[in-house]
Amino acid sequence: MDMDDSKNRRNQALLVAAISTLLRRPRPKLSANFFFHVIPYSLLGVVINQASFLEGLRYTTPTNSSILNTLIPVLTLAFVTIAGKEKASLKRMVGFLLALAGVLVLRNVEDFSLSNQTLLGDSLTLLNCVSYAIFLTVSKKFISSHDTLWVTTWMFTFGSIGLTLMSIPAWSDFQMPELTIGMIACMIYSILGATLLAYLLNNWALVRVHSSLVALFIYVQPVVTSIITWTWFNEAPTPRSVVASVLIFAGMILSLRRNEIPTSNGSQNLK
Repeated sequence: MDMDDSKNRRNQALLVAAISTLLRRPRPKLSANFFFHVIPYSLLGVVINQASFLEGLRYTTPTNSSILNTLIPVLTLAFVTIAGKEKASLKRMVGFLLALAGVLVLRNVEDFSLSNQTLLGDSLTLLNCVSYAIFLTVSKKFISSHDTLWVTTWMFTFGSIGLTLMSIPAWSDFQMPELTIGMIACMIYSILGATLLAYLLNNWALVRVHSSLVALFIYVQPVVTSIITWTWFNEAPTPRSVVASVLIFAGMILSLRRNEIPTSNGSQNLK
């Protein structure tokens, strides 16, 4: 576990706390009940999720990691159905499977391989998927009852503590890399865009739609990546990417339900 990740979460917690204060967002009541919920959610959504993903990536292939991570929406749908929080209709299940098939096509599922060399990494990656799916399943009610910015602040605060403790063994081997302009720009984007904004939007969405739908939008990521590489790096779409995109969006359309679309005033109907 790299100490850089724990520093990132600490900096993100400080940044969100500053934004929340400046915007005068309603502070949550710091009661025993609040910490009883936010600490386990920080463990599931930040510590276990991030640590197992990063460590898993060290011991498996990028292809295995990307394919295994597509299980998050499917696991979330399974968990919320088992918990009785949502109903999994046939139409919705077909939509999830179509979207999953599209992502697997795009990520070269034929290159996936299980071996003794990748067993540890694959297991850690699967733990990352299970942890985040459970977080999406159980945290919705808590996040809905508190200000999103402050919940994210406290999650990153406890997440940074947990990740710091886990990174202690790596401190003796840590070497500060050369900070080029490109690396600094990547660090800023990693902190503000890829992580902080992603968590804020995730928590914001959890207040407004079902947990499984929030997870389902993970399948849009590879499509967005393909569009960016096409636009910025002139990598033309391939027949594989076109077929995959059609499957993903077909699955999204089947899975979306009218009663999960936020109204104009930001409220939602989750009946």
